[in-house]
Amino acid sequence: MNSTQSVALIAGVTGQDGADTQQAGPQRFLSANPMAYQSAIAAAQTYVTKLQPGDVMWLHSKPYDPNSGHPQYFRLMFDLLNILQVMAVRPGGRVLEIGSGPGWVTEILLMLGFRVDALEPAADLIVIAEERCSSLAFHYRHAAPPNVRFHQATLEEVTFEDESFDGILFFDVLHHVVDERLAMGKCLRFLKPGGCVGVVEGAWQPGARAMEQALIAEMASFGTLENPFTQAYLDEVLETAGFVEIRRYGGVNGFFTAAELAQPARNLASSPLASANHLTARRPDRGTHHWPDCADPDARTELRLRLRHGGIDPASQSADVVVHLQNLGQTLLEGRMSVPGHVRLALRRGAPGAPGCIESLERLPLPQVIRPGQSAILTLAFTLPDGAPLDGWVLDLVAEGLFWFSARGTVPCPVPCLT
Repeated sequence: MNSTQSVALIAGVTGQDGADTQQAGPQRFLSANPMAYQSAIAAAQTYVTKLQPGDVMWLHSKPYDPNSGHPQYFRLMFDLLNILQVMAVRPGGRVLEIGSGPGWVTEILLMLGFRVDALEPAADLIVIAEERCSSLAFHYRHAAPPNVRFHQATLEEVTFEDESFDGILFFDVLHHVVDERLAMGKCLRFLKPGGCVGVVEGAWQPGARAMEQALIAEMASFGTLENPFTQAYLDEVLETAGFVEIRRYGGVNGFFTAAELAQPARNLASSPLASANHLTARRPDRGTHHWPDCADPDARTELRLRLRHGGIDPASQSADVVVHLQNLGQTLLEGRMSVPGHVRLALRRGAPGAPGCIESLERLPLPQVIRPGQSAILTLAFTLPDGAPLDGWVLDLVAEGLFWFSARGTVPCPVPCLT
């Protein structure tokens, strides 16, 4: 897209023949009042010039917030670290950061070892970001220049080679994108097979007056596009582009008392699911089927577990075992915590939930993805509680929050005591 092209938002993207391609139902906040691409980008490019001096200074120190309770700092840092954790981009991977702003997220990505391409339409913000990133050599003794390239461009305009990136990050920025369908189609092309897009921002709930008034006020002050998505529409945009494994998250962060930890996690959520577009989605791997996960009630979860060697060492009160695991069911077995019913291995003595049932001190996440029909050899180490009996232990698996595999017919694997 070039900067002279006008794009109608949400309910209608104007087709090449001028016909209205309107879809039913509210989709983005500005469904009835679209903004032209050229106007939106011009406002973004002059954003810094419209800020008060104190706000400009904050761009240099963002995300640090000296106000009582530091709400901006904790929200920004928790959300950023959470989305990076669930995106699970490989170490040293290449990340495309959309709307990099003053570069505080870029700085963290670089310090985590990623190679970064940062898109930002405002030249003033790129100057701040380049200053921050170049100072890494002084503050952190980086011998090499930071592995980042800044591009004064939008996602609609920019061009990269297909399959260039391991991850694409939209942090508090997707609502500024003018043509969401073009943008997500390009993201799919830019990602390597299996690559991940991560999104953090609020969701538009039609009729949420406080949020809508704040968006209107922001646009009146700066002219920038403030146009968030409904959850259903964003999911549809991603699915239409070809993304799979679309997963939404609510945030639970902080220290909690024992009484608080006894509550359902939803009572502690800092970002409830209904009010947020916090999600990941992946480009499909080449030639692979999109398997259901363990939370799918219509798919069968089944496996076979056999001990190859090892057992419990009485002297160390630990168990070192090598096991053969075969996925006989229809579901994908994954250990990533972001996956509904993520799989962990547990060493237990006694039936789950029964009086006197005890477990080892750790539950181990499944270390690799195991597709239906596949097998894996796993090397595992567990620690027994102090004074625990040495007999009667079995290895079982848990789909966290859902079920024990033994309750679905899997025969637990006995782990003997080595004498």
